[in-house]
Amino acid sequence: MVGDNTSGRWPDDIDEWNRRAYLAATAGSTAGVVWLSGCIDDTGNGGGSDGGADESGAPESEEEELPEGVSEEEFERGPVPEEYRTALSLGEEERDPDDLTSKADVGFSEYDEADEHASHEPGMCCANCADYIPDKNGDTFGACAEVEGYIDGADWCAIYEELPEPSVPDGLSEDELATAPVPDEYQNATSQAGEQRDPDALQTQADVNLMESVEAIAEEVTPPGQSCGNCAEFIPDMNGDTWGACAKVEGYIAVEDWCTLWEHSSEEG
Repeated sequence: MVGDNTSGRWPDDIDEWNRRAYLAATAGSTAGVVWLSGCIDDTGNGGGSDGGADESGAPESEEEELPEGVSEEEFERGPVPEEYRTALSLGEEERDPDDLTSKADVGFSEYDEADEHASHEPGMCCANCADYIPDKNGDTFGACAEVEGYIDGADWCAIYEELPEPSVPDGLSEDELATAPVPDEYQNATSQAGEQRDPDALQTQADVNLMESVEAIAEEVTPPGQSCGNCAEFIPDMNGDTWGACAKVEGYIAVEDWCTLWEHSSEEG
């Protein structure tokens, strides 16, 4: 968070203004350059726009497919669609469009290039970051509570914030979470892509290999960019305990989890 040093990531004597400068300095070679292929660099020119070869004959990187009607400048800097402007992130932080950091200043990169940054750990990506706002309009891109522009769940940046594991609800043990009946408000609830949950037609968490998404991505069980938070089947927290549920799987489900039934949240139920 801007000005928040509770995570221990920032030196104690860095204030809000200097934190942004600190990010730019520690981003190393990423400062002033957007790693996302095909996006504008610090000169304002698009990279790899023709999909051909550069002057040395080496093939250029494939250009990112942009949402319809969105320019490269808008993709990098915004504004994002109205439904994201002040939306809540996976970590329940409200986006402030007047207090955002540029992608260049946070070492923004695609997952494949994130390991060039000392602060990146395997499995970390925007889809399991507390600041991520999943797709809300069906174009497969999301947004961020801290960073401007359109955000892909498979991206990463230096201000990544881990989603905490929710506390075990009163009256349950940790071992019971996978099979316990979910609260009444979830029993027949509708998922974030519009599918109604049928409590008599659910699979077990073991059958779908439910695990934390960071672990699944790090172990290459799934590609980067997937978590329950941006899954079509996920039913977000409805009672304030920070747990959710699933339209296809039994038990309590955390937003940072993942399973083999994952479908992008833009999929219609």
